[in-house]
Amino acid sequence: MTRLPYRNTVAVAGHRGNAKFFPENTMAGFRSAVSLKPDMIEMDVHMTKDRRLVVMHDHNVKRTTNGEGLIRDMTFDEIRALDAGSWKGEEFAGEKVPSLEEFFALMAEHPDIMLNVELKDYPAMSGAFAYESAERTIAMMDEYGLTDRSVVNSWSGVLNEWIAEKYGERVRIHAYHPQELMGADQKRFVYDYAYCVCLFSTWKGLSVVPKQMFDFALSYGVEPWVFYSPDTPEVYDAAIENGAKLFTSNDPAWALEYLRSKGLHD
Repeated sequence: MTRLPYRNTVAVAGHRGNAKFFPENTMAGFRSAVSLKPDMIEMDVHMTKDRRLVVMHDHNVKRTTNGEGLIRDMTFDEIRALDAGSWKGEEFAGEKVPSLEEFFALMAEHPDIMLNVELKDYPAMSGAFAYESAERTIAMMDEYGLTDRSVVNSWSGVLNEWIAEKYGERVRIHAYHPQELMGADQKRFVYDYAYCVCLFSTWKGLSVVPKQMFDFALSYGVEPWVFYSPDTPEVYDAAIENGAKLFTSNDPAWALEYLRSKGLHD
């Protein structure tokens, strides 16, 4: 499988943009993240009732807008009428939920930044709708010339397996460890198809999984990625020592600066 075009020894992905300081998954947050020059930006995709793709994390719009309802039950115009910024601060009032086209158009202008495109429609919740959402998202990635520098991410192991079967190695799949986090009805061993896995701990009080789990992923040619909230020197040091390839961070400015102090980032 073709490797992503890394610029640094250890990479940083801005989680939902620059989520610590800006409303997540908004164009204001993405523009802020881009200005920091991270290696990657992570974001989330849902499909509306009228088959438009929008950028939001939750299935329900309630937490990050002034509305309420499932995205898949709402039209694009209904979604766009919402305020997606005020919950974070008055200075962000009027921010809209981005269309996927808006976000991809921005990223097409920054060819040195990779993408982690998380698919939030799951077959267990919406059946064929989830597969259509994934197909439309990947088609748009192709349209904007972004697929070669992206991973596609889902918490649904069933959807991951379907993508691996349909698209082969041209679409890199970001998955999760332990595998049971990705739900029931999985048929394949995750390390047989994944490009990378985010290593989550299942031990109470332990943030960074043991080194042998990083080594196990690497033995299959699968990159070990990590996400910690909050970001701290302690968890970064432990993960770096264990072999982490990429940190996804709510505070990418801090993550970049910390890795620079270690000589691991430009």
